[in-house]
Amino acid sequence: MNTEPPPQDKGGVRRRQVLDAAARCFSEHGFRGASIQRICEVAGMSPGHVYHYFRNKEAIVAGIVEQDLQDTLARIQLMRERGQAEGVLAACLGEVDTGVARCAGDPARLQLEILAEANRTPDIAALLQQADRLKRDELLALLRPLPALRGLSAAELKARVAVMCTLFEGLAARTLLDPTLNRAATGRAISRVVRMLLEQPEEA
Repeated sequence: MNTEPPPQDKGGVRRRQVLDAAARCFSEHGFRGASIQRICEVAGMSPGHVYHYFRNKEAIVAGIVEQDLQDTLARIQLMRERGQAEGVLAACLGEVDTGVARCAGDPARLQLEILAEANRTPDIAALLQQADRLKRDELLALLRPLPALRGLSAAELKARVAVMCTLFEGLAARTLLDPTLNRAATGRAISRVVRMLLEQPEEA
């Protein structure tokens, strides 16, 4: 029985292999310090193979941003599906621990490194901004039907989603500044804030 994946699947696996290797290198050495040669060594691939999928490091960063976007959209879709059974609020709160875990260690370093590079490279900044808009739009669509939020203005609802995003984005920096941060206690505190944002019907 032939268990070899079809060629298009092999290409996807190898592309992911490059992205995973690059993410590790960017986290450990920074964007500037992570050469294509180093990425090739970590990926176990030749430069020719890497350049087959990505023309330069900026294209690799774009691939990492796209991969993160798809992962985030998949988690939002999972919350939507879980929300049909247990309620959207419970589904959102159930994702807090996952969000906290993603904001620590290598993922946090990678996130901050890409943000730093976006500050220097307009094309990467534009990619991040586009991905962020798509994430926020999906979150808005998920949360808008919640009873407590139905009467809110569009500006207020967008502001609450922005605050929720900021909680986790800021946590990436906090975990680097304070390696002793109690993640369990922090997760509980974030859950309380998220609950308040999603259950408070009045605008200030």
